[in-house]
Amino acid sequence: MSEEVEASRRTSTATVQIADRSSGGSFDNEAKADVFGSITSSQRSTRPNVPRGYSTSITVVEDGTTETHLKRIWQQLTVGGSVFDGFLLAASQEVGQSILALPMVFAQLGFAAGVVFELFFATLALYTCVLLVQMHAQFRHDLKMREDPRDADKYYIVSYHEIMDHYVGKWMKYLSMAVVFFNLISLATVQIIASASNLYLISDSVNKRTWAIIIGCVFTPIAFVPTFRHYRMLSIFGILTTTYIAWYMTITAAVQGPSEDTTYSAPSSFEQFMLGIVALLFTYGGHTSNIEVADVMDNPASYDRSYFWSYLYVFTLTMPNAVAAYHTFGDLCLYNSNSIALYPKTVARDIGLAFMVLHEAVAFGLFAGPLFHMWEKFLHIHNRPFAFRAVCRVPVCGFMLFLAVAFPFFGAINAVIGAFGTSFGTYIIPALAFNLAFKSGENLIKQCYFSFKVVRLINWLIVIVVGFLGVGYGGYASIKNFIAQIHTYEVFAECYQCHGKTQMPTGVEDVSEEG
Repeated sequence: MSEEVEASRRTSTATVQIADRSSGGSFDNEAKADVFGSITSSQRSTRPNVPRGYSTSITVVEDGTTETHLKRIWQQLTVGGSVFDGFLLAASQEVGQSILALPMVFAQLGFAAGVVFELFFATLALYTCVLLVQMHAQFRHDLKMREDPRDADKYYIVSYHEIMDHYVGKWMKYLSMAVVFFNLISLATVQIIASASNLYLISDSVNKRTWAIIIGCVFTPIAFVPTFRHYRMLSIFGILTTTYIAWYMTITAAVQGPSEDTTYSAPSSFEQFMLGIVALLFTYGGHTSNIEVADVMDNPASYDRSYFWSYLYVFTLTMPNAVAAYHTFGDLCLYNSNSIALYPKTVARDIGLAFMVLHEAVAFGLFAGPLFHMWEKFLHIHNRPFAFRAVCRVPVCGFMLFLAVAFPFFGAINAVIGAFGTSFGTYIIPALAFNLAFKSGENLIKQCYFSFKVVRLINWLIVIVVGFLGVGYGGYASIKNFIAQIHTYEVFAECYQCHGKTQMPTGVEDVSEEG
């Protein structure tokens, strides 16, 4: 970076900070417009065309121009940044192992509360995704107007915490960095743990710890996929596999039906009810990687449309599956966070489990991707040749494998992630940051879909409600449950819940696998 450009950047930043202080800690849109150039009425839209900033690798030529016909075909199969590609990525992120866990959530909440709260948190997640897309579009626009060197850097990918730093300040940057790291490292680790659990159901001749080590090694090559723009084929596999297992579980449960002694006692306690709410928070908790996904799309400002279609599609997988499984197995679901253990061992079930492992390989990459970019920026190698960067990503995968082997408490980890990582990263931070950053919507490059005042009011309500439900009592209940798991099962357990250790209600035979 030249001294002139750096001096210009500092001057612009200082001007914005002065405007920020004068408005009581918020980013004044009018001051921003003066510094970066005013936004005309023709530019303001709910569907603006924001300059794309996707990263490229040496082997993939920009905009689809390739040297050979074979390369062109391969690129069309594997690389894409359309609204449809965004839908595939969002849908692959939002559902996965959670399909197998949702029947337990309904056993904690009951039919009515399960349906209502799933709709509530899914809609809330859609809303906060729109907020993040708006902030990202504004950030990209600001980089361009300021002639920031990052705008012209084809290797640069925007990160969640950079947007928070730009619009709110250092304290939000460091808070969001901590939340993103905690959330994504946990989500990626859970993919290894869940895969080991699923493979143990197929073959119990190998213990879960060994399965986890094998899976961690198999998942590591995902580090050699450059960016989310290169996930077209992988995300297609991801969505097909989850579609199969969701409808296998729904149809099988509906055909089997409940037995005469099936009971439905949910909610059995207030604590179980809160654990169910926190688990639903986790289900829609992929927002900490949404910025990196949006940034590599053809038009990052259109990613909210992609997320909307995934929002609708995910309901066709999760709602019928959860209702049908809980209807058939009743309270047994409460003792099986991996509910597919309740289904008879058949070829169709084992195919579904194998498919789920394939999906979890894709999900591992989707959650680890932003961590790779953060790691590269930390090491100051994000503009080095991709082969070098890919090798440097491998230690990140090794660290997640270590966590998976050390703490195989799948259900408990889900609850803690939901209470802290997802509550902040998906709901609280986007709503709070938007309100602190913008006092009016006049100069937003991507306009709100309804009244700006209403948006700000909804944002404050989200901060309060999710803070109480998710972080407050949900955090207490999830930590209590996590500590109980540690006391029952030692760290580095060879085979967590493999031999009938699950506590079942009186008179019910053991179901050995909980996941």
